[in-house]
Amino acid sequence: MNIKKINGFTLQQVSRDVWAIDEFGIDIMYLIIGTERALLIDTGIGIGNIRSVVETMTHLPYDVVNTHHHYDHVGGNGCFSMVYAHKKAIPVIQEQNNLQSRKEFFRSQEARPEYNYEASLEFDASIIGDFEMKGIEEGFVFHLGNRDLEVLDTPGHTKDGICLLDRKYRLLFSGDTVVSTPVLMFDTFSDTMSTYLESLKKLAQLRNSYELIFPGHYLRPIGSIYIDDQIACIQEILEKHLLGE
Repeated sequence: MNIKKINGFTLQQVSRDVWAIDEFGIDIMYLIIGTERALLIDTGIGIGNIRSVVETMTHLPYDVVNTHHHYDHVGGNGCFSMVYAHKKAIPVIQEQNNLQSRKEFFRSQEARPEYNYEASLEFDASIIGDFEMKGIEEGFVFHLGNRDLEVLDTPGHTKDGICLLDRKYRLLFSGDTVVSTPVLMFDTFSDTMSTYLESLKKLAQLRNSYELIFPGHYLRPIGSIYIDDQIACIQEILEKHLLGE
């Protein structure tokens, strides 16, 4: 079986030494296990103890990275001593790391139909931790031994969004830059549609470097047709001046 449960989290092996970690229906994190190190992509909203999951799955040293600053991708950072993120994301992540912001976000998640109620939002909303952050940007590489994860700047959904590319095993970890549902683009911290279009075109140009896309929510994996659809959609919006209508 390629599915297992650890402390309430549902794990599914989705590629060679790659596990999708479903955080009680709300979001998906990914654990990539190399021969020398491992990498956890995103930390969810912080329900339960994601660190215990990682350390059950591997005894290797590991790194943790956030794909962008939204709280459903960084809320579990307090389980770890140090977390990587785009240098633009760090001030926002640090500002969010307080009990009031955490409790408000947790309350907003309880109504989500995806949430499976297998963990207590109310209990975990009151737990917060300190962590060091280290800024990265395009070109940074996480070396795991037999595989590398390359950072790509992909602003749009947020100004600090990144994807991670595994060229050897032909995998793209897209955070919320590419998902199987509409992408939120009018948040306070979103970038322009034109910037997002350029990020998608960058991913399209790298198409020969990956076969599967692993997003931060919903279906996984997905194909590059989602990138094509998003490009076509944004071009239609910009060419016909549909913004604001």
